[in-house]
Amino acid sequence: MTTAGAAPSGRTRPGTRTERFVICGENLLTLRIVEALRRQRGDGTEIVVVVADRGGRYVDRIEAAPGVRVVESGPADDDRTLLAAGVHGATAVALVDREDVTNIHRALRVQEIDPSVRLVVRLFNTRLGARIEGILPTATVLSVSETAAPSFVAQAIGRTTRQHVRLAGRTFVVAGRREVDDGAVLCGLAANSQTGATGGPRLLPDEGADPADYVLALAVSRARVTDQLHRPRTERVRNLVDRVVVRVRGTLTRRLARATLALFLLFVAGTVAFATAGGYSLGDAIYLAVLDSAGAAQPDTSASVPVRVIQAFVTVVGIAIIPLVTAVVVESAVSARTVGGPVRRMPRRDHVVVVGLGNVGLRIVTTLRERGVPVVGVEREEDTAGAAAAARAGVPVVLGDATRERVLREAGAEEARAIVAVTSDDATNLQAALTARSVQRTVRVVLRLRDDDLAARVERSMDAISRSVSYVAAPVFAAALRDGQVLATIPVGRRILLMAEVAVGRASLMTGLPVAVLTEAGQVRVVGVFRGAGPEAVLEMPPRPRRALKVGDRLLVVATRGGLGTVLERCSSRTVVAG
Repeated sequence: MTTAGAAPSGRTRPGTRTERFVICGENLLTLRIVEALRRQRGDGTEIVVVVADRGGRYVDRIEAAPGVRVVESGPADDDRTLLAAGVHGATAVALVDREDVTNIHRALRVQEIDPSVRLVVRLFNTRLGARIEGILPTATVLSVSETAAPSFVAQAIGRTTRQHVRLAGRTFVVAGRREVDDGAVLCGLAANSQTGATGGPRLLPDEGADPADYVLALAVSRARVTDQLHRPRTERVRNLVDRVVVRVRGTLTRRLARATLALFLLFVAGTVAFATAGGYSLGDAIYLAVLDSAGAAQPDTSASVPVRVIQAFVTVVGIAIIPLVTAVVVESAVSARTVGGPVRRMPRRDHVVVVGLGNVGLRIVTTLRERGVPVVGVEREEDTAGAAAAARAGVPVVLGDATRERVLREAGAEEARAIVAVTSDDATNLQAALTARSVQRTVRVVLRLRDDDLAARVERSMDAISRSVSYVAAPVFAAALRDGQVLATIPVGRRILLMAEVAVGRASLMTGLPVAVLTEAGQVRVVGVFRGAGPEAVLEMPPRPRRALKVGDRLLVVATRGGLGTVLERCSSRTVVAG
């Protein structure tokens, strides 16, 4: 029997038998995983997909991929279906249905059929996933929404936002080269002056030819500073002022601001009138204006005609405005209808509006809140689990149709820094984005779109950023199926870089060779090597380029999806045939 980190007895290797991966599910994530597996290592790979209905939306495209066999489970989703799919002796099995319970049930069935097979289980409930890994020793539990959320968050906040990655007791930071010390840089991630094969910046460029503008660096703890980022004093002061302004404006709705301004102008006009036409001193003029505006004027028939006219006018208008201010204050307290808990204070500027509080939207909202970014959620229905969870986390939730301008204005879209539309419907996301642009022409728009062609065209025509949840998550699932442990995803434009830990297997192609052999511009960078096993392992970072690798060494790599596939192939264990 083998554990999750070793090769199962049925695992096949080049030169022996074809690798076989079984995927249970018939959604877009299944299709993306199939495509990722084919890209990583297409030849000699058999992929079996178990579907409930051959008439499913993505089944034809799945079946059209080379080397893919589709098995229909039908109403009787039992052990016979899994045996027919070849889970016994498979290289790995992925369980990616949308329902957590279905995936857990199938995982237990597969474990009974072959206790040594590697399992990759999709679960939304990460707390449940941590417990499930205890009863499924060969399982890797992944959450699609948790995997994809950082990509949406990074694009919503802006390209200058620093992404932190914590692993192996260290903190890494993704930022512009000018924002970090040269000595902390581990590798370049992207160069804007070069264009990759699919457009946009070139990933993992050759530093000698063109230094990267976007880098991965090691963060070093200092007193009251968590990394080596340079933050000028003027920037800190500006951020402090912005936070104060945001907090003050967060208490004001637009109608409340107008009513308050009207009362203030009345007070100013009354003061000027008393000082000029009435001949009072400035102090007396202010005193009379305050009392009259509040409706506390005392009649004085001995006063001059101009003074009596001014006093009457200010008093009458003040009596009319004060109830209006009171009504607007009450309205502002309930206009942003929240779900559960106390009424939340609505941010009014430089916040992110997240449309759709499903699995992905909820992860985005909580991630933004953890990073200290003001956020407002928009959900159509009040009784959804996501809306209630967001409200419990302290996030204001506006209820209504996000394709309507009124709802987005209520969420503060006029002065938001970004709109993130991540409902399960592409048309709704696109319409919400267009409506947001009508409210604020310069707002950053991040969309969830499943159709790649539509996403590319929307990006070009709208200057928007589109993401597919399955597109971001699939490489992580595929790498988990192939023994690679993906630790983090780094979004660069529409493309994704992966940070992964890859072990040098027995008799692998890399045994005895230096780390530098794996480095490939545009594809792979090795930023560290764990030498030794268990708690005694030492992280060598950066690795010595000429030191030979040994069996059991673990590589910390940053790579494209295709590059990671190459690393996995070259580091995988191989069967030695005695001759």
